[in-house]
Amino acid sequence: MQNWEYQVFASHLDPAELVLILNKSGSEGWELVALVPVTDYYPPDLIEPVDTEPSSDVVESPEVIPVATFRYIFKRPLEAS
Repeated sequence: MQNWEYQVFASHLDPAELVLILNKSGSEGWELVALVPVTDYYPPDLIEPVDTEPSSDVVESPEVIPVATFRYIFKRPLEAS
């Protein structure tokens, strides 16, 4: 029976950057077996830089911002020991 090892990679990278990672994973023997769309939630100061100048029209920002991303699930055969 074949045994497998798995790797999950989360990304919201630009496709050009993603191609480099996918090619590297493939050359290391990883096979992409699933792509799962998910929504991550981040605090606004992580997504948008904090404005250092005071503003008169301050708007309350949300506690979290949804960001569409993907989970890339890879597998490769485990070496028999």
